[in-house]
Amino acid sequence: MKHAVKAFLFLFIQLLFLSFKTQAQDTAFARKTMDTLCTKYFGGRGYIDSGDYRAAHYIRKEFIKYGIKPGRNGSFLQTFLMDVNTFPGKTVVVFHSKTGSKILKSGADFIVAPNSGGANFNNLKVFYADSSALYKLLAGKKVKFPKGKFVLVFDADIAVKIKEKGNLRSMLTSSKATAIIELTSGRLVWSVAHSALKIPYIEAAKNAFDKSVTSISINIEQELRESYQSQNVIGQLKSPKSPDSFIVFSAHYDHLGKMGSDAYFPGANDNASGIAMLLDLARTYAASKDTPKYSLVFIAFGAEEAGLIGSKYYTDVPSVPLKNIKFVINMDLMGNGQDGMMAVNGSVFTKEYEKLVEINRQKSYLKEIKARGKAANSDHYWFVENGVKAFFFYLLGDYPYYHDIYDTAEKPTLQGYNGAFKLIQDFISSL
Repeated sequence: MKHAVKAFLFLFIQLLFLSFKTQAQDTAFARKTMDTLCTKYFGGRGYIDSGDYRAAHYIRKEFIKYGIKPGRNGSFLQTFLMDVNTFPGKTVVVFHSKTGSKILKSGADFIVAPNSGGANFNNLKVFYADSSALYKLLAGKKVKFPKGKFVLVFDADIAVKIKEKGNLRSMLTSSKATAIIELTSGRLVWSVAHSALKIPYIEAAKNAFDKSVTSISINIEQELRESYQSQNVIGQLKSPKSPDSFIVFSAHYDHLGKMGSDAYFPGANDNASGIAMLLDLARTYAASKDTPKYSLVFIAFGAEEAGLIGSKYYTDVPSVPLKNIKFVINMDLMGNGQDGMMAVNGSVFTKEYEKLVEINRQKSYLKEIKARGKAANSDHYWFVENGVKAFFFYLLGDYPYYHDIYDTAEKPTLQGYNGAFKLIQDFISSL
């Protein structure tokens, strides 16, 4: 009896270890992929130093490694053009006072507005627009500015309290200011722009500035790159069962790139995590002995952060007929999941959502599956606009790092990664 118990315990421990090892290996793949895509080599997967191009070719090589075939006319790449505002060189802001000078840290103390212009100015006078001056400015009334060149500094919290008509940024930049600094008490969140203002516009942390600052130096190197070429990466796995019916898995690989030579935005959760899931699905399906019911298309979209440009281009010039796509699973922000998962379009495609929820109820993959309605917040959007059913999945959980320099590879917990991976597989099998 003792021997039987020992044998049972040994077998149980082995199975438990094997289960843990398999789970660890899955998240280890995701972690390795995120670690790679978040390195300085890829520069935030943006539009300086070919960050987006390098990331696209990394994904292409991974597809080839797994046995995924080119998805578009014998090629993995689908190129498109766009205008993009960039900051390829210096981004320097220095506050001067009688007691000394403070060099602001790029990305931490300040960000250059995505549509900022560039310039190099030393010791500009400071005009601090208090609530009275700001009200006059926004009302189109006359304000007494300093003579000569000056920086207009204002508190964003005060501006919010004033009910201005029109666009705050354009109204301020049309003033006589040589440059503008917006002080914010919130997080410094960056994005991508397709045009540029004529003057520098900077967002700085409120606690970095006080009224003892007498002058400000600004050196912003800016370049509006017109007709910049970026790309989608498309792979395909044909099924002999239904070769002309398709399931599409997608995730965007781009992020915000670099802001000058000092700051870059790694984009671990957004969206190296989604690319990790995409590549994980690709290698799993390619290695499986079970032939999928439908042909599979894997798309790593470019320029999502620039306004869903890559997915818009793809749906205009698809690699497979849109009418032949059974369903699209778009994955973004897949790095956490301790609070479950959101299904955008869950309240639109209710039958499929109920199926998803039922699978999760039976298997207990994730804490819960929530539903949202239609939203133009990721690459699923243009498919739905063209009559294709799609879910956009993102994992839920407290994660404060978004579009900033702090979304680094080690931060996402990957707590819901394995559950989401299995749920997606089971859901696709149920279609």
